[in-house]
Amino acid sequence: MIELDVRARRLHLEVSDEELARRRAAWVPPPLPERGWQKIYVEHVQQAHLGADLDFLVGSSGSAVPRDSH
Repeated sequence: MIELDVRARRLHLEVSDEELARRRAAWVPPPLPERGWQKIYVEHVQQAHLGADLDFLVGSSGSAVPRDSH
């Protein structure tokens, strides 16, 4: 279960520290894609707080995009 308290700006995962440690120890990352759209996505899409844009397009349009327009 995940508890979300928007007013308090709090997100809490209802999983014990022991269970999280067990999951981390067992996790194996998937192989990276070798080519195609998935490879472009993995290598070039920025994080959400940066706009989730392609990094090679940033600054190419000639005008800034304000944060509140997203």
